[in-house]
Amino acid sequence: MDIESKDEARQRVLETLGLSGLATPSVMDIASPHNALVARQAQPARFLIDGLTIDAPAGIYHPTPDSSSEFFIRNLREMKSDRFRSVLEIGAGCGAIALYIAARWDATILASDIAPAAIESIERNAAANGLRIDVVESDMFERIPKQKFDLIIFNAPLIDKMPENAIEQYSLCDPNGVITGSFLRGSKRFLSKNGVAIVSICRNSAYEVFDKVDLKYRIVGFELSYGGFWRAIVGASLRQD
Repeated sequence: MDIESKDEARQRVLETLGLSGLATPSVMDIASPHNALVARQAQPARFLIDGLTIDAPAGIYHPTPDSSSEFFIRNLREMKSDRFRSVLEIGAGCGAIALYIAARWDATILASDIAPAAIESIERNAAANGLRIDVVESDMFERIPKQKFDLIIFNAPLIDKMPENAIEQYSLCDPNGVITGSFLRGSKRFLSKNGVAIVSICRNSAYEVFDKVDLKYRIVGFELSYGGFWRAIVGASLRQD
């Protein structure tokens, strides 16, 4: 996709989401905070979230107060949880989002990740907090059981750049939106009739891939922060027409 058509696709997605008056499709220089995030995640850390104790190993995405994990949890608090009886989280990392759902919602939760260290982390954190979470090591939907889910969650790698290290590769970078696009296409096979998939994007994401996957999109959450940097949670559902 050339630069002009890429910008046009990004603008179309913002218009579809109702964000064209709030968010610019241009990217911004976030090298300094991004590099700081990479360095921070190179060390193990412990987090306390809504009464849950969550340990994140080195190299696994950390649910810091300014993280997209916390962004998801803030929005999950306001969702009508009684409509979601079966939940799947793709790329669950240390399990912060899945743990929150297991502790607060009356729903079954299946958490997956491609990294064995993440799977081990989810299992340890679930046991430490006395919670039941089913886990499966899976590359996206590859090993997910053939069933339908009311809610599918993906705290996606956000930054459209080629990864330069393992931390960027597995939790921070999605060059050309390939991972996000794969999630959207896979969700179509696993969503229940009235289910919804939610996925994160930001100003520096390759969210133009939404323009290539035929789902019904809407905004679930939106935040505008420093220097015009923005991030959003997008809901995707099956078209009923």
